[in-house]
Amino acid sequence: MAMRAGDLDTPLFNLDSDSAYTVRDACQGTLILGGVGSGKTSGSGATMAAAFLKAGMGGLVLCAKPEEAELWRGYCAKFDRSGSLIECDGTNIHLNMMAYELARQGGDGLNSVVELLMRVLEIARNASPSPGRAGEHFWDDTLRQILRNSIPILFAATGTVRISDLLRFVRSAPSSPSEMADPEWQKQSYFFHVFLLAAERLRTGPIVGFDDQAGERATSYWQNDYAKLDPKTRASVQLSLTTALDRFNHGWLEQMFCTTTDIVPELCAHGVILLLNMPALTKNEDGIIAQQIVKYLWQRAMLARNALEPPHRQRPTFLWADEAQYFVNSYDAEFLSTCRGSRICTVFLSQSLPTFYAKIGGENAHDRTHHLLGNFGTKVFHNPGGCSETADWAARIIGKGIQWRRNESRSQGTSSQFGFNMGENSSWGTNSSSGGSSSHNSGAGGSSHGGGSNWSSGSSRGGGDQWGRNRSNGSNRGQSWGGSEVSDWLIEPGQFSRMLKTGGPPNGNIVSAVWYQAGRIFPASGGNALLLEFRQ
Repeated sequence: MAMRAGDLDTPLFNLDSDSAYTVRDACQGTLILGGVGSGKTSGSGATMAAAFLKAGMGGLVLCAKPEEAELWRGYCAKFDRSGSLIECDGTNIHLNMMAYELARQGGDGLNSVVELLMRVLEIARNASPSPGRAGEHFWDDTLRQILRNSIPILFAATGTVRISDLLRFVRSAPSSPSEMADPEWQKQSYFFHVFLLAAERLRTGPIVGFDDQAGERATSYWQNDYAKLDPKTRASVQLSLTTALDRFNHGWLEQMFCTTTDIVPELCAHGVILLLNMPALTKNEDGIIAQQIVKYLWQRAMLARNALEPPHRQRPTFLWADEAQYFVNSYDAEFLSTCRGSRICTVFLSQSLPTFYAKIGGENAHDRTHHLLGNFGTKVFHNPGGCSETADWAARIIGKGIQWRRNESRSQGTSSQFGFNMGENSSWGTNSSSGGSSSHNSGAGGSSHGGGSNWSSGSSRGGGDQWGRNRSNGSNRGQSWGGSEVSDWLIEPGQFSRMLKTGGPPNGNIVSAVWYQAGRIFPASGGNALLLEFRQ
């Protein structure tokens, strides 16, 4: 049953007891990232796919792996949507891309066909093993000039535009200004024949999107600009165009995109689920190119439906790309920035940021990746495996907050001291002295005589010894604690690898993820992120 515009706030599924994921949330785009084996497809991816199908949405499903088609057949059978499923394997469905674009835009929409082919050239270039660098403006501008001066002439001459005619027209274009006046060249040139047919048709009546002035401008370009290009430059530009488009001149790409049309993207606005079973891993470059072309046509058709009557624009639609790195191009960022108003729910699943860097390529791969991924309002982070860059990015997106950090310290120590001393001393000495004295006295009446002597000697000796011992012991112990408020990551980068479950029997078939939504405060966490679990 188609949803009305007022149903945008209808819950698709509950995140927890307080919060739900609504149609409005889904229309803001959802990016699901997780390493190999993280459970992103069987966890949050399966939950979201089920919600879209149960809500009656139509959508486009891109397939990178062979098993994805079977997975979506199972989803549709489980939720009674098998009758809405149209599966395209590249041979059973046809969509003439240029005839479709002309029918959608009319004769005045030839520039739209030019831009479509420019997008096809970009897609083909990016799908090659060695993609050209983005920003080669000279080549892009020259190719755009060639297309703008080819497609209106072909349309005026034949009433339609076919890639085979375009390639034949460009290959037979003049290689010098004088060649256009050469009768022999004119006889053999398909280019000249197309100009004659356009002029004859114009003489019989007006042609939508083409007149005499348009013919004069085209003639001037081919004679005065293209034919005067340096021969090497002209050959390189022509080769770039014809090589990229030649793959649509044969094989299943020709059958799908250059014959008839039996399906159009607008069917998804009425509940059709278009499953592109052209896996990138089995159909390789052609599978990637085909799915990207249908994706581009689908994106433009869904954006344009707002100009239609309400029955054609009320039902939400979804674009689903698992292994999305295979299918991204320069238009996606522009599309994501405007698709909300057209009720388009875009879901991209991939492994990591470096996965996108590698596939987008070029000098500005980092900036272009972040420009693209920044347009997703909801980001679901599963276990990133070993990718620290993705974990760091997730932590930065969720941001920092004031956190209470407890600190505690303990100290303990012992000390001991032991000492011993011992000593001995002795002293000795001798001393001696001797002396004598005598005296003799005489007088007139008599005489006297006296004398005397003395002698002394002595000695001394002594000794002593001492000893002692000392010993001391001590211990100390201390403890302190406290806390402080700091600004730090709400979720540390390392936590994404440590705490997120990857499903399977070891985890009870439970997959966990951090669910982030810009501009939303979840009651359960008080922030913009929730830790959720999904059953496989």
